[in-house]
Amino acid sequence: MIVKFIFRAFLGLVLNGIPWLCSYGQSQTSITETQVWPEVDARVQLPKSFRVLSFAGLQQAAGYAYHQVYAAAALGYQFKTILKPHVVNIDPDKEHHWVFGCGYWYLHTTQSGKTKNENRLDCDVNFNYRPSSRFLLLDRSRGESRWVNGVYSTTYRNRFSVERDFLTHGLRFSPYGAVEVFYDGSKQSWTQQWYTGGVQWPYKRLLMVNTYYVREICDTCTPMNWNSAGVTLNCFIRRKSKY
Repeated sequence: MIVKFIFRAFLGLVLNGIPWLCSYGQSQTSITETQVWPEVDARVQLPKSFRVLSFAGLQQAAGYAYHQVYAAAALGYQFKTILKPHVVNIDPDKEHHWVFGCGYWYLHTTQSGKTKNENRLDCDVNFNYRPSSRFLLLDRSRGESRWVNGVYSTTYRNRFSVERDFLTHGLRFSPYGAVEVFYDGSKQSWTQQWYTGGVQWPYKRLLMVNTYYVREICDTCTPMNWNSAGVTLNCFIRRKSKY
């Protein structure tokens, strides 16, 4: 009962906050824009709890001069399998309490006629916990080293999310809510907050489609706010069966 109360309170906070945030953005139309985020991920599970993640995607504004393409690759290590009985997640990362990873990103951004090229190195620590068979709590801490047109900066990000698994007549899906905050090292302040709500739709052990909505608030960005709708296709490749 306590777990359900916490989940409902958290999800209610996110979902109830979205209409307020949207109305706030509508009252400031000059600083709020809309984006679409399509992305494709490939995850290769290797022996000895290692995995390789690669992905590429696009962020395209609707009615505003903003366009970003990016690609990335990362190596991760999974530690301490979750033993609590539950419906097994097709993502092996979510079957472990701890996942450590490091990766490289390349991003090319065009905004209002100006172009930025970014090289990024990041390392993150992911902690996953199942308080019950249906709920999954996730916390990700990530540090980023960024070179934007040759100028160096750092960013720290923390993302907390709650997922709930449903299995009905053979159909499985997992709605979730998440909050992520950003600390900009160059400005020495917390500058961004992202509020996310979505649903993950797995298919067997091969594919998962993640559909979601993100409300971004950035005190130092132009525009200051974004409403973003995203869809990610995740492909899972296993070199060795572990589950």
